[in-house]
Amino acid sequence: MANKKQPVRRPNNLKHPLIALLTDFGSRDHYVGTMKGVIKSISPDTDIVDITHEVTPHNVREAGYLLWASYRYFPRRTVFVCIVDPAVGSSRKIIAAQTTSYTFVAPDNGLLDWVILQENLTHSFEILRPPTALTEGISSTFHGRDIFAPLAANVSMGRPLGRFGKEFRMKKPGPFLYNDSETSTPPQLLHIDRFGNIVTNIPERLFDKCVVGVGTTTIANHIKHYAEAPDSIPCLIVGSSGLIEVVVKEGSAAQTLRADLSTQITVGRFT
Repeated sequence: MANKKQPVRRPNNLKHPLIALLTDFGSRDHYVGTMKGVIKSISPDTDIVDITHEVTPHNVREAGYLLWASYRYFPRRTVFVCIVDPAVGSSRKIIAAQTTSYTFVAPDNGLLDWVILQENLTHSFEILRPPTALTEGISSTFHGRDIFAPLAANVSMGRPLGRFGKEFRMKKPGPFLYNDSETSTPPQLLHIDRFGNIVTNIPERLFDKCVVGVGTTTIANHIKHYAEAPDSIPCLIVGSSGLIEVVVKEGSAAQTLRADLSTQITVGRFT
């Protein structure tokens, strides 16, 4: 895997495991606050951490990357609630995956693929009997409040996932990193951070060997840190998650290159 850093997973000495939230709900509406209210109503002693709620709406791939880049820095027993759910209310499954260190709850839409490739799963469940939420019935548009939040609160309180569903075998996903082979996953743009840095799925091991095309522009300047970059010139750098990023010193690579998450990228040989 590209992300070689494996921090020490310190025990969670809290009374109840931490709950970490990752969604595309944003901060403008009541959705995140309502979920937290449900969690606290069921399990008042549970602490909640926001990973982000600014995932690009409906972008499952970006959510999977952001979870993968962050989860290993949390204490053991953390319960991750990950909601980017374009098919909310449909027949899509809600799943929970357990490893020796963590529990992940998400729609069954590929959001957990990066984690599944990184971690060894011990159990996985399809949620069929979610615990009762603090509302009248289950809304077809807000499963975060009515299913995910009460489920996470109950898991944090130590109730087994088997009470809420059945075990099922999760399919092992295909690779998500570009590996410069003929059968490789194609190069992809995964995320644009608030600085305008463009995160790709190209691993660090290819850094010295490649140039990256973003739209019609080829980026061939390689730098080790931001201050090394020439002014206003897009450059390649290895980001904190071990993936190659396109950056502009004290500027926005995304704005400079007029790139968004739908922009096509290419990889070429460095000469």
